[in-house]
Amino acid sequence: MVWTAEEARSLELSLLAGMASSLGAVFAVLKSPTEATLACLLGVAIGVMACLSFVELLVRNGMENGFVTIASVTTSGAATYLLLAPLVPDIRWMDEKEKHVEGDRVTDPTPEERALLRKSASTDLMGRRVLVANGRDKNARHSAEHLVRLGVLMAITMTLHNLPEGLAVAYSSFTKIGPTVAFAIAMHNIPEGIIVAAPVFAATGSRWKAVALATASGLSEPLGALASLLLIGSNITPRFLQHMMGFVGGVMLAVCGVELWPEGKRCRQDAYLFFGIFAGVVLMLTTLLYNT
Repeated sequence: MVWTAEEARSLELSLLAGMASSLGAVFAVLKSPTEATLACLLGVAIGVMACLSFVELLVRNGMENGFVTIASVTTSGAATYLLLAPLVPDIRWMDEKEKHVEGDRVTDPTPEERALLRKSASTDLMGRRVLVANGRDKNARHSAEHLVRLGVLMAITMTLHNLPEGLAVAYSSFTKIGPTVAFAIAMHNIPEGIIVAAPVFAATGSRWKAVALATASGLSEPLGALASLLLIGSNITPRFLQHMMGFVGGVMLAVCGVELWPEGKRCRQDAYLFFGIFAGVVLMLTTLLYNT
């Protein structure tokens, strides 16, 4: 199959956006990020995506192509994501309190067990301490198995989550704001890469496995772009793109509201979260003004 220049560009942009997950994974395995760092990164992602969606894909698009129509497709995009979101596994991090398992019962560790935890633990993504399997401790093996399972489930979740983002990059690449949309999505893929890689690295100690799993989840983005191009093909018209940009804006706003914001609040570092949002908004407004 011969790709046009626009189609090839859409695949390239979606690949670059997806590979940002690898950047986050590398960051996670080189230096475990603190809650403050993750909150700031999530804030930047919220600021970048929300600003782009509201200013460019909703307001400006609506002013140029009919506000009622664009607002309607934006709303439908957000509604579609909210309807499909419950179908994606909802994975939460381990409770902040260190716990261990006795049969089917979860209890708080004793002071002696806490001392053992401090000796045999590593720091996870959120700055909490988790056991690393050493082949001798049953609780350590259980914790490591839990972390590996968590990492795999997070990778599956992010893979399903990235497919519609590939569609967003694919269609936006046919417009002048294609690189801007790809940049916005790449910014929010960085903390996603951290979330996938951190538990796997904490459990296995293997940087290669952690980065590989995060990269695999990010590659679902160009797959989503490829699928959308194959399904739509030559039916892409200017009017269709205008509507799709509004739809994409709705999806991105929903992602900010139901995915990134709660995850950022969970870090309990609101000052860093709000600073990241402010920095993201300033960054995206600067980018949009530069592209005008």
